[in-house]
Parts: sequence; structure tokens; C-alpha cells
Amino acid sequence: MIVDRDKLLNQHNQRATQCSLADSQSHTNPSHSHFVATTQTSSNSNGTTIEKRMLELEKANKQLQAENIDLRRAEKEVLFLQRMTQAISEATDFHSALGIALRKVCDFTGWKFGEAWIPKTNTNVLEYSPAWYGVSPELEKFRTLSEKFTFSLGVGIPGRVWESKHPEWIQDVSSASAEVCQRHQVVKEVGFKAGVGIPIINRNEVLAVLVFFMFEAYEEDQRLVEIISTVAIQLGSLIQHKQAEEALRSSVATNRALINALPDLLLRINKEGYFVNFKAAKNESLIIPDNNFVGKHLCEVLSSEIALPAMACIEQALATGEIQIFESQAYVDNLLRYYEFRIVVSAENEVMAIVRDVTETKLFLELLQQQERQLKAILNNIPGSAWLKDSESRYIAVNEPLLKLFNKKLEDVIGRTDYDLFPPDLAQKCIDDDREVLATGQRKYFEEFSLASDGSEVWFETIKTPIYNENNEIIGTTGIAYDITERKRIERDTFNALKKERELSELKSRFVTMTSHEFRTPLATILSSAELLEYYSHKWSDEKKLNHLHKIQSAVNHMTSLLNDVLLIGKAEAGKLEFNPQPVDLINFCSSLVEELQISTTKHQIIFQAQEQRLLVRLDEKLLRHILTNLLSNAIKYSPQGGVIHFDLILETDEAIFVIQDEGIGIPKSEQEQLFNSFHRASNVGIISGTGLGLAIVKKSVDLHGGKIVVDSEVNVGTTFTVTIPLNN
Repeated sequence: MIVDRDKLLNQHNQRATQCSLADSQSHTNPSHSHFVATTQTSSNSNGTTIEKRMLELEKANKQLQAENIDLRRAEKEVLFLQRMTQAISEATDFHSALGIALRKVCDFTGWKFGEAWIPKTNTNVLEYSPAWYGVSPELEKFRTLSEKFTFSLGVGIPGRVWESKHPEWIQDVSSASAEVCQRHQVVKEVGFKAGVGIPIINRNEVLAVLVFFMFEAYEEDQRLVEIISTVAIQLGSLIQHKQAEEALRSSVATNRALINALPDLLLRINKEGYFVNFKAAKNESLIIPDNNFVGKHLCEVLSSEIALPAMACIEQALATGEIQIFESQAYVDNLLRYYEFRIVVSAENEVMAIVRDVTETKLFLELLQQQERQLKAILNNIPGSAWLKDSESRYIAVNEPLLKLFNKKLEDVIGRTDYDLFPPDLAQKCIDDDREVLATGQRKYFEEFSLASDGSEVWFETIKTPIYNENNEIIGTTGIAYDITERKRIERDTFNALKKERELSELKSRFVTMTSHEFRTPLATILSSAELLEYYSHKWSDEKKLNHLHKIQSAVNHMTSLLNDVLLIGKAEAGKLEFNPQPVDLINFCSSLVEELQISTTKHQIIFQAQEQRLLVRLDEKLLRHILTNLLSNAIKYSPQGGVIHFDLILETDEAIFVIQDEGIGIPKSEQEQLFNSFHRASNVGIISGTGLGLAIVKKSVDLHGGKIVVDSEVNVGTTFTVTIPLNN
């Protein structure tokens, strides 16, 4: 509230005049004297009237004294406001204005300490201002401790005043809770009691919060709060003005510094093409030979090759408001110089022309382009894919063979990394190789593969080398990758051929071992029976002779079977085993086969189960016989103690599943992967004879049907073979 000093003075003078007139009338007016005399003579009747009049005079006198006090206080307040306004207006910046306000308020009110809190830029907290005032040096400690605090919206005296935008008075902050006064402990140590917070507001924005403390616990003085709030309102307006002035000065200084720092020639030109003002370029060859061109036309100062396009750009800029740019060249001091003109609208019917000497840039760009052409020629003549990468593994140069290999355009590769070009695993390996070269500074040789644009696998012999700058710092890598796909194919074919040769050699060895072992017994039988018949046939009965002849026949049949197996596996290995599916009654076929095998064994019981009684399917009966005969024969042979052999036929919609389970010696887990290799026999077969060809024949026969075979076996528990053959073939 601003006190109207003149109004108070006028009111006081009017009341003083009225009281003086009343006194003079009581002493000088004759009629009044007569009235007094009459009153004295009739005091009993008029005594009450005199006393009443005296009371009125006493009351008027007291009112006048009170008004005198109000007047002096108003004068003091008005003087305080005037001095505050003058002092703040002379402040140089925001914080100095706050400091002046704090000191003036404390001097006027008798408050002992004043501080300011200001919103921290880009945050929602108040921070301590450098501006403060205390009546004694000892309060410096309180200020130092307070600097460590910040206040959020609604927190503490500063935060609550910030949020409410209204003053707040606390009679005794030392007895307040920590929630009310966050600096409760510090305030208590200093001895502060009463505290008041007042916002400085301008345009509904809190610019700062002033906080004052006293050493006594005073009740709220509404009059003081109103006066200081009035000061705060004026302070807000003045501070806002100061901030605007400071921002303007800063902006002007910044712009002036920027303009002075520019090495360019700045020209102000009006729409007719006349020079209005200029700023000369620094340490540059001037396109305009002298400084006496203000007021002259473009065509008077510049050659027509520059003046005409400049005028066209001025007209275009004024018409569209868009920046116009053109380049030109001119001889300065007998040297060809290149200039860039940027023309921008700067005022109504006026433009600013920024003229920059770009000769060095132009020559540098030409040199750079020449170097790029040379680098490109070098890269494209390398007989392989070549590239350069920066320290972040981004491609900065590649050659044509690399682009052709991956069917990429140059703009699809430059600035990209391997993650943008290759699958994640391959990209990660490339990046890891780059990082190793960058970290060690050592060249790296290795072989790697990648995927060509058609998805085919391509092998490379790659060399990666670090790139150094003039300070001998590694700034990237370069690499060359030679296509060795054909070499790798030859190596692979050679390796496979050697492997095949080793396998054949091993097969020959196994075959020799097998034949020498398996043929020895039947040959011995044939030889023995033939010799006995030769020497003793004339003494033997026909039955005994027939028995030895049957032994010879059985041995020959066994040898024939062995040779058939060898021939069969030989055909299979050579890819000449034929597949001829024909209609087969599957149930009847399996039943007949079980009956044939059951006749040859008395220790074993073969139990055949099928879901159907009759089923006609197309299968190769000969290959199917090889499959089932070998599996059932093995179940019998490797169950020397006898037992039950289960043979189940399960029919699905489009496949037949044959399950053969025995209770024999089983197959070790470690040998089951080699089970279907030719001539392989498990290590636990002991003296049980065999060629190691049966399961190999089974596997080949199943493969020709497009089926699969699975084995589940445990030593001394038994073995289960499951053969699945599709029926849609």
C-alpha cells in the first residue's frame, strides 16, 4: 500500500485550523463571554454541558496527536519508498538490486537478517542468492550454512511463499517443527525467532523470495508486511526492467562481438542497390578495393559479373524473404579469388550482404576431391574388396568390388557399420576384429566368411591394419579381403576325398578282418566235411554222409549270405541300390516273416502285434525284408539267454511305425552314434559272430524309403529299434 503523503498533510491542517478557531472563539467573542457569564451564574443547570464540551476537546486533541503520529510514520514510509526506488534504479544488476532491497528493508524495519532465494534455471527448486544482509559479521556463518540448502515448491518458508505468492509470518521459527522450517537447527543455533517471507512478483511470476529474521518473537505486524509487500511489488517491476536491460545489453554485446569476430565483409544495401553501411573484412583480400563506397551503387563499385547477380538476389530476397546465395570470382592483386555472397533481408527495403573469401576452402575442396579420386582409383585397382573405417567402425571409403559383391550402392554403405550390412553374429565378429586392431595397433591376418547378396557363402582372406594420423594416433582401420571361395572349395573337396579314401581304406581293412574271421569257420566246415567224405564215405551210412553234405551246404549258404551283404552295402555306398515300391500286404508280410524266423529259434518267443488285419501299401518288399530280418535276427542273436521279442506295427495316417524290442545285452551309449557304420560292432558282443553290416544295410534301406530309424538301448537291459516309413511314397 503506497501512502498518499499530501492527503495526510491536508487532513492534518484542516483539523488543526478547526481546533484553533474553537479556542479563539472562547476567549474573544463578546457574546461568548456573555454566555460564559450567564453559564457561571447558572452553573447548576449548565455544568453538564461544559464537561461534555471539555471531553470533546480532549478527544479531538488525542485524535490530532494520533494523526500527527500517523503523518510522521507516513512521511517516513514515503521517504523509505522513495529512497528504495532510487537505490534500486541505480543498481547494476539483478543481485545487486536484491542486496540493496534487503539492506534498506532491514534498516527501515529493524529486522536483523535478510536473504533472497531465486528459482534455479530449468529446475523446480529455489537456490540461495549471493545477495544478503546482516546487522553483524557473526551472521556470515548462518549465510554460509544456508547456501547448502535448496527448497522445492511448497517446502520451507521460501518454498511455501513461492507456491502461494503471498507473504508468510512465523512468530517463532526456533520452536517450529522441521517440516515448517527446514533450517530449524541452524536458526536455533543463531538465535533467530520471528521470520517472514515475502515474494517479489512481476506479471504473476515469482522472481525471488525475500526472507527476514529477528532475534525476538514478534506477532505479525500487518502494517510492516503491507509496506514491504509494496516494496516487493515495485522491486519486481524494477528488477524485471533491470533484467530486460541486462539481457538487452548482453544481447547487443554478444551481437557486436559476433560481428567483430566475423572475418567477412558485411554490407547494408537498400533495394535500389545503394550501399548504406558496411563492416570491413579482417585480414582478407578485399573484393572492394577501398572504403569510400557508402552511397554508391553496386555497379559503380563491383564488376558487372558480380553486381548483376547480386542485384537479382537482392530483389529475390526482398520478394520472398528467403536467404539468397551465389558464388563469384574476381582478380584481387592479380590473384584469382573466390567469394560467397549471402544476402538476407535485414530491414524494410534493405538487405545485409555477407561476403566471404572462400578461396582457401575452394582450393582445399578441390585438393580433397583430387585425393578422393586418387584414393578411389587405388581402392578400385586392388584385386579384392577394400575399405576404410573410422574409430567407430563406420565405413568412410569402399571400392567397387565390395559394392558389387554385396550388391550395394555407395550411399548405402558410407557412414554405416557392419551391423547395418550383415547378420548380427557376423557383424559382431567384424566389429570385434576392428576393436582388436584399434586396441593393439597390430595388423591382423585371418580367414572369414560372409554372405553374398544371393545368400551364398563367400570365404575371404582378410588383412586389417590400423590407420594413424599425423600425431601417430590410431584413428581407424583399413582392410583388404581376397576372395578365396574357390580355394576353400578345392581344399574342402581335397579333404573330403582324403577322408573318403581313409574311410575306404578303413572299410577295406574291416572287410579283410571280417572276411578272414567270418569265412574261416564255414570254410573249415566245408574242408572238414569234404575230407571226411573223401576218406570215410565208403564206410559211412547214407544218413551220416547226408549230414556232412548238409553241413557243406549250410556253410556255403552262410558264405553266400555274407557275400550278398557285402555286395549290397557296396551298391548302397556307390548309390546304386535300387528302390522299387510295389503293393505289399504289410500285415501278411510281417506275419510270414515272424513265422520263418520263429522256426529257427527255440529259446526266443517273437510276439507280433498289429492294429489291422490287412493293409495294402506300396513299399519295396526286398528292402523291407532287409530291414525287418536284420533287426529281428539281431534281437535273437544278441539275446543269448532267450526271452521275449516284441514286434509291434503301428499305423498312422501317412506312415507305418515298426517297433522291435528285445531283452538282450544292449548297446553302450558311447557307441550308439557309430552303430550304423559299415563293419562296426559294439565292444560288448564278445564271441557272438557277426559282420557289422546288418544295421548299415538297415539304415540304407530306411533312407531309400525316406524314413528314419531311432535306437534306445541300455546295457544288460535291452534294445528298442523304432523304424518310421512314410506311406505316401
